Amino acid sequence: MRIVSRILSEVDGIYWFPLIALIIFISFFVAIAIHTYAIKKDRSDELARLPLEEDDELKNDVNF
Repeated sequence: MRIVSRILSEVDGIYWFPLIALIIFISFFVAIAIHTYAIKKDRSDELARLPLEEDDELKNDVNF
């Protein structure tokens, strides 16, 4: 682990990478949370039933 620490300490501007990663993670998390709370109740119920439906029911619902 000392080798990795030494190599990373020699790289200029390496301190920005964890900050950028944290910002990306937080923004993605907030976007998913907003999407989850903004979804309509009907769509939420439809998605909740989806894993319980049989394959025949799914084929009938899909319009090609």
